[in-house]
Amino acid sequence: MKRTVSIATAYFLAIATFLPTPLQAADAPSCPLTLYTSLPLTTNPDGRVSVPVTVQDKNYSFLVDTGGAVATIGWDQAEELGLEKKRAGTWLGGVGGRVMNTYITTDRFSLGKLTGSGLEAYVQPRSMDGFDGTLAPDMLKHYDVDLDFAHGKMNLFSQDHCPGKVLYWTKGDYVVLPMQVAPSSHIRLPVTVDGKTIMAIVDTGAVSSIMSMHAANFLGVSEDSPGLKLKTSEGYDRQTRIYSYPFKTLQMGDITVKNPRITVASNEFMGAVGNDMILGMGILRQLHLYIAYKEQKFYITPAGAN
Repeated sequence: MKRTVSIATAYFLAIATFLPTPLQAADAPSCPLTLYTSLPLTTNPDGRVSVPVTVQDKNYSFLVDTGGAVATIGWDQAEELGLEKKRAGTWLGGVGGRVMNTYITTDRFSLGKLTGSGLEAYVQPRSMDGFDGTLAPDMLKHYDVDLDFAHGKMNLFSQDHCPGKVLYWTKGDYVVLPMQVAPSSHIRLPVTVDGKTIMAIVDTGAVSSIMSMHAANFLGVSEDSPGLKLKTSEGYDRQTRIYSYPFKTLQMGDITVKNPRITVASNEFMGAVGNDMILGMGILRQLHLYIAYKEQKFYITPAGAN
């Protein structure tokens, strides 16, 4: 989800107290991938996923949020840790209007075999439903992030590997898309909806996929289109108008999602996001995703590919 942030980037160090596990890419036996850690993915009832983390030796469950900005932690969890809440130099805002302006700094933080210190996490003004905090691109962008939804795993690999040699999980067909890593570290890539290409943010922190009315107009959908139906705006600000529309296909290279569920939102809502579309978990969990931040490539297969 789009957020505004100018606080110093969180610091996360992979301390070399473990031996990375090499995995061989299926299509390049001479080009090893170095696995830093593998974490179980837990699926929330709304379809989003979390991984176990340890903060100050306490166990928590953090949402995997590729559309975030920096790590966050719930209010109750911050209280439990007893760490000093510091006033941030600027506020951090979410799409839903939630504002965060305090943060904590941890002494100890672990993500599987990765251990670090000095993680700065914004404090949510209220506790999160089903999660204790969020992992965001400020941390994730330092790794290749492998999201295997079918088998319930998130793997973090070293970015030091041969370009393009990452398909360890399949010998079959795959799609590789060029991706832009924005200054916010959000991932932007081209998708084709009903035959026309627009840009989308990959957001594992979003339950559903959302398109701007401007982008819908580009696709030939207007406020007068017979298939466009006004929905409740519950969960959004009062000015936002939310619609459903029966889109037929969403394509990412040669992979096609039929009858994708994409909400259309009025332009003032998506204007804050600054993109044509947000790709949420309703679509993403049908895929196996490998995000190569350094290489700026996005590798995709169907979720069950092997």
